[in-house]
Amino acid sequence: MHDSSRRRPLVAMVTSDEWPHLYEDDHLLVRALDAIGVESRPAVWSDPTIDWLSFDALVIRTPWDYFERLEEFRAWLDARIASGVLMMNSGDVLDWNFDKRYLQDLEAAGVSVIPSIVIERGTRNPDVAALARARGWDEVVAKPTISGSAYRTHRFRLADAHRHAAEIAHTLQDRGVLIQPFLPEIQTEGELSLLFFDGEFSHAVCKRPKAGDYRVQFNFGGTSETVEARPEWIQGARACIDVAPSLPTYARVDGVNVNGTFMLMELEIFEPLMFLARHAEAPARFARAIQRKLRV
Repeated sequence: MHDSSRRRPLVAMVTSDEWPHLYEDDHLLVRALDAIGVESRPAVWSDPTIDWLSFDALVIRTPWDYFERLEEFRAWLDARIASGVLMMNSGDVLDWNFDKRYLQDLEAAGVSVIPSIVIERGTRNPDVAALARARGWDEVVAKPTISGSAYRTHRFRLADAHRHAAEIAHTLQDRGVLIQPFLPEIQTEGELSLLFFDGEFSHAVCKRPKAGDYRVQFNFGGTSETVEARPEWIQGARACIDVAPSLPTYARVDGVNVNGTFMLMELEIFEPLMFLARHAEAPARFARAIQRKLRV
């Protein structure tokens, strides 16, 4: 267990081989933690030499290869939860948010969610076009229920669904597939991200795809800008967070403004980029949220 004689609490910033020194945005968090007396250290989740119980807490930040190493990462995560080490977000939240089927829980709770069809893992030869057509959709986005950074994500019209059947079948071998209608607002208005710490709204950004694309992630040329969040957006985003099994230390609520309503796309409380550089107070807010959870 951790050394109680150590003066400064030590938290692991859980990351991946690709980001051994963390993504640049989290450098701001490291400095903010240091300023309030909390030491932090990058820790690659797949490094077998790390003693995870030597940390006062594990903060899940950039294990951005987890969806490509699914079984290996899931075993790592289950072992950490079982060990009782303090995790942020907490184990119940991480477990719930790991698979995008949580969207069904949000929809059942009355949250304004983009309509979704979940095709369960192991389903053979699903007729995606028929399922989508029955909902009145003509153009859809298909993505794995466990994924990130637009991994294995496809946008297509139903007439072209057969071209993606093999890829969808491959995905269904080890995880589910989520089908959603394509929203043109992503290209015209952008995707909104509202950032929260301990349930309190911090700041908001608007992410836009590059011309001709629909993916807003930075690795596909997407851009982001700070925006003023409307009260109704904040209210809609907070309603999403309230459905989580417990209050997340940090959360990013991604949605689209559709005819004046904030429609949830994804509730990112697993390993979200928090756009800390977009608000001067955000790194300190994140650091204080972590500090409040520490048991030392």
